[in-house]
Amino acid sequence: MKKPTHIALALLILLLLSGCLGSDSSSDSSTEQTDDRYGLLDDGIKFYAKNMDSSSYRLDSLSDEEFNSLDAQTKQIVADKLLSTLFFGMSQAKLQPLIDSNNFISTITSKLKVYSNDMANIEHQLDDNGDENSTFYFSSWPNGTAQTAKILARFYMMDKLDRSYLEHWSSYVLAQNIMFSPAQELASSHAPNIERVYSFLVRSQRNELSLQYLTYLHMFSDDNWRRFRSPEDNGREMMEIFLLNFDDKLVPLAAKALQNWSLDRDHDTLVIGVNDNSDELEIFGTTVTDGFDFYRELVKDDDFISGVSRRLVEVYFPTFTESNKRAIVTDLVASNPSSWQDILLQIVFSEAYLLDSDKPKSVEELFFSLAKKMHFKHKRGFFSRFSRALVAMHQASMKYKLGRYTEVPLDTQSFITYHKFIREELLISDKNRWSSGWVAEDFISDNLFDNISAYEHSKMLDRLVEHLFAHTVSRKPLEQEYRLFRSHMLTSDNKYRSAFEIFNNSDDPLDDRIRASKVVLDYISRLTQTYRFVEVK
Repeated sequence: MKKPTHIALALLILLLLSGCLGSDSSSDSSTEQTDDRYGLLDDGIKFYAKNMDSSSYRLDSLSDEEFNSLDAQTKQIVADKLLSTLFFGMSQAKLQPLIDSNNFISTITSKLKVYSNDMANIEHQLDDNGDENSTFYFSSWPNGTAQTAKILARFYMMDKLDRSYLEHWSSYVLAQNIMFSPAQELASSHAPNIERVYSFLVRSQRNELSLQYLTYLHMFSDDNWRRFRSPEDNGREMMEIFLLNFDDKLVPLAAKALQNWSLDRDHDTLVIGVNDNSDELEIFGTTVTDGFDFYRELVKDDDFISGVSRRLVEVYFPTFTESNKRAIVTDLVASNPSSWQDILLQIVFSEAYLLDSDKPKSVEELFFSLAKKMHFKHKRGFFSRFSRALVAMHQASMKYKLGRYTEVPLDTQSFITYHKFIREELLISDKNRWSSGWVAEDFISDNLFDNISAYEHSKMLDRLVEHLFAHTVSRKPLEQEYRLFRSHMLTSDNKYRSAFEIFNNSDDPLDDRIRASKVVLDYISRLTQTYRFVEVK
């Protein structure tokens, strides 16, 4: 068996971690490269790989033509499902023209290929949390909160859907999964592990490392060994997690290959001793000796792509039958993905996901979508509260040893906390001097009532209700819902009740409109579709 070039490998890792490798972040990923780095191999593992073109996907994508054939209501639901899955949202003023362009799907795909967010300015603002005038402050209590709060705030700050957004979104998805969780709950793991693992995933994808090579580098990192801390444990878990191989007879072979690998318990640091195993070990259909051999042959194994694909299929198709999940995995494997984004994008742009999948929304999928649609503005300390709330919902960011056990826990306590956070911190919270919330002047402005007379109270109320439903659950209100709000806010002769002067000539009519909006949003906070992506076929 050919030995890996350890010195060259170590140099590559150092360059990667220092940010010295990779393409210019201002360039389009589709631009032809003049170097030949995409052909470099480490004994069968490609170092680099560009994202495949969508025309090479084997899992059927939803096309513009198929999207355009949907009725208007279904288009809204599908468009919102795609954007929300990416932790993004657009106001109706921006979204509707995109839908009407007849190129919605291809437009979103194109946006994800180019850099357009001003990341330098965003990072400057996020790093300026020590300034007393800064609106960002990331509390370090409890342990790990500051790191996750900053990651959450970055999604809020990125106002454009672009390649940077994709790199951060895919890294967040992977870091929540059993495959790459920093496992901050363990005594051997520490708060900086969150930043280390997450930044490694972002940088690796920015530099277009192949999914096998990225995973290979992660396997012999301190961060991975702080989670699985002995040769037996680490070898077993790498096979079970990435290959779905639960054959106990292979564990002694893995432990033998890793015999000189250990975690220093005093400093939680990976130590690779000099007493390498020299016996030839038959595993993965080949011969290995040391730990580097073991990890390299693991990510080259035929079961690797199917194993990691299945891990992500479980996230996005939780209610599918076993046979349907296997069929999706088969399509993903047949497409021969080279990057993690090849799998993730193939899933979220697929017909199977956008039309057929039914799953609870994660807090991130719901919050960031609503926040961007509702003109949400934060106050100092908000994202630290957000991070702590995720812990209380049992959806903590990057905390668990085996990732989020259930993507969205729906036990009573978890869901009550989830509902309370979305309702109180977002839906019924308008921005003022004391609290975060949606900006009324932007979200429920006078422009909503263009072409409606100030005396047509019922029409004005209906317009407000339609606006709020469109920006939250992407549908029109039902007739009984119109009647509910009319009976609550209008008198029998269709005049405003005193607390709900949606538009009048008083000194501050916006206050009454805010009050009316909160009643509607409070109702919406109780709807199932607020918290769930639904099948639309």
